[in-house]
Amino acid sequence: MAHVHNHNHDHPVSGKKLFWTILFNSVITIAEFIGGFISGYLALIADAVHNLSDVAALILAWLGVKGSELPPTKKKTYGFLRIEVMTAFISAVSLIVIAIFIMMEAYERFLNPQELTHPYLFLTVAIIGFLGNIFSIFLLHSEKGKSLNMKTAFLHMAYDALSSGAVIIGGVIIMMTEIYVIDTILSVIIALMIFWSSYLVIKEAVLIFLEAVPPSIDFDEVKKAINRIEKINDVHDLHIWSLSSKEIALSCHVCLDESELQDGPRIVKVINRMLCEKFKINHGTIQIETKECDNADQLCVSERNGHED
Repeated sequence: MAHVHNHNHDHPVSGKKLFWTILFNSVITIAEFIGGFISGYLALIADAVHNLSDVAALILAWLGVKGSELPPTKKKTYGFLRIEVMTAFISAVSLIVIAIFIMMEAYERFLNPQELTHPYLFLTVAIIGFLGNIFSIFLLHSEKGKSLNMKTAFLHMAYDALSSGAVIIGGVIIMMTEIYVIDTILSVIIALMIFWSSYLVIKEAVLIFLEAVPPSIDFDEVKKAINRIEKINDVHDLHIWSLSSKEIALSCHVCLDESELQDGPRIVKVINRMLCEKFKINHGTIQIETKECDNADQLCVSERNGHED
């Protein structure tokens, strides 16, 4: 058996960018709470609560980044890569809680509209909060594709910016027209967008936890690609799963003629190079055999009997 790692990992996420994002959003949260209580604008207080949860989510993201950088141990042989998936899952669930809170607040504002006081204070604080969110998005934009964890943190900032923008627009329109329902409509739209983005992140995280084949990988195509390599007679016991949002692992049994066994190490290298270059699979465990699998519980036998899932 050969276990080969092709470490073509992305550069680590910048902890400094997360630190500054946490700092900015902490200041924004405090300012919005003060501005909301003084002006009596419930939407601004709701946005402050939204920001507070974002600070917690960003701290989780920071912990996820630091955890995923920890080296493997004898008990944690793949390291702590799934910490970033766990923190992304928690963050996405918290986004759903935020969306429910926004919907509840929108309903309350619809039933009990209230006048705004200290409009200039409200606008100043809300605009500062919005600009802070935009700056946070700018800081995290280059990191959002590096892991599911950072993708979730970026979504927190993106939807917080939308929420802050809605608060500003809703407040200005209400002051000009006294049509309070506009703020409610904007809040509901944002909440629905948060629901959708959270669902996508939770779905991806759950698939990783279940060790399902990653959505970007076609199981049959991988099997065919391995079978096409010279001297390979059969591939079975093929398993493909995600270690994290970026690391994909594979294990399989490869059948060769007995006369070709001496060429096994070279063939394993060819397989792993192909897997890495074509499918971005960088953790391959290949076992060389000279006969077909006879275990009735294995996927290969199920497929031959016409019971493929």
